[in-house]
Parts: sequence; C-alpha cells; structure tokens
Amino acid sequence: MAGESAHDKGRDGLQRAKQWLDLTTRVESWTHDHRILGSLVHFEWPFARGLAKPFSFDMGGEFRGESLAEQSFLAEVKNYEYEMDLHAHFLDFLAKCYIALGNRPELCDNFLWISWSPFQAQKWNQHATTASVRRALTLPRNRKRALGVDKADDVVGQWDVERMGEVAKRIWLITLSDKQEMLVPIEDHYFKIKEIIDRERGLRR
Repeated sequence: MAGESAHDKGRDGLQRAKQWLDLTTRVESWTHDHRILGSLVHFEWPFARGLAKPFSFDMGGEFRGESLAEQSFLAEVKNYEYEMDLHAHFLDFLAKCYIALGNRPELCDNFLWISWSPFQAQKWNQHATTASVRRALTLPRNRKRALGVDKADDVVGQWDVERMGEVAKRIWLITLSDKQEMLVPIEDHYFKIKEIIDRERGLRR
C-alpha cells in the first residue's frame, strides 16, 4: 500500500470511528489534530534519548451517562480490512497506554482500540490482560523507550506491576464493520437526543 493511500485510509478510518462514537450519543470526542484539545493526546517516551519520536493517540474524549458519566478515554484507530500487522500495533498501543497512565491518569479512565478487523482471534480473550501488557513492555523497541533498559532480564525491576494491571482493566476492544456503522440514530433523531443532552447538562450547571 502506497504511503499516501495508507495515510488517506487512516484518516478516513479516524473520521468514521469518530462519527460512529459521536452518533452513539454516549461520548464527546476530539481527534489528535484538534486545534485546542489535540495536545491532550500527545505524549513522549520517557527514555527515548532522541531515538523515538513523541507519540499520540488518535482520539480523546469523555463518556456521557450512567456508570460511564464523565469518564475519560484515549483511542487508537486502525482502518485495516484484515489482520496484517495489527497485533504488533496493538502491543505498541499497550505500551503507549502504560506511559499515558503514568503521566496523565485523568485522561486515561479507558483505552479504546478500534479497528475493522480482529487479530489473533483464538487468543482474543488474552489481549486485554496484564500478561499482554507485560509482553508489550518486554519487546526490545518498547522496553528501551518506555522503561530505559536494553536487556529483557532487567525489565522486572523497572516496570510498575499495578499500573500494568490497571491498563489491562481499562482496555476496550471494539471491532467495527461497514454495516455496523449504519446502526446508529438517524440524523434527525440524533439532533433531538443531542438537544436533550445539552438541556440536561445546562440544568446540572
């Protein structure tokens, strides 16, 4: 896939994921390039030493309603038609979540992984686990930039076991499909619901 087409596909996936989330009426979201709020999803690797660029999540936002009310989230979006290298990207995502939670916990109540394809489906129940976060941080590229160690034997004393467990508990695995994207409120209904949400928000202030 050419670089330009991959970029366009990624941008299209981001906009589609944002639209789907917003149309559920359960979130208020923004993308990494938002003029004001975009900076909230940007982070730096603590031990990059010039070897790794800062990273950002694709989206950030806040949930609305019931048990999720006012909880924050950071989201990564992968517009892939099939598995390809999704698992490698997911492990990097877990490492990024670990760093973000340590730096800005108020933004990290939930971590959303959104894609159009599952990966390693037979191990799906193992993805959002402490063991998976541990594996992500043990990878050479991640243990260097996230933990500051070169050897796998040295990671144990450098990582925060409690934080790894918290990352695992906060992961959402969301797999969309073209048809699923149609199962949202139609535009007229959405705006009526939005009016109710805005009115209730005004009453609470």
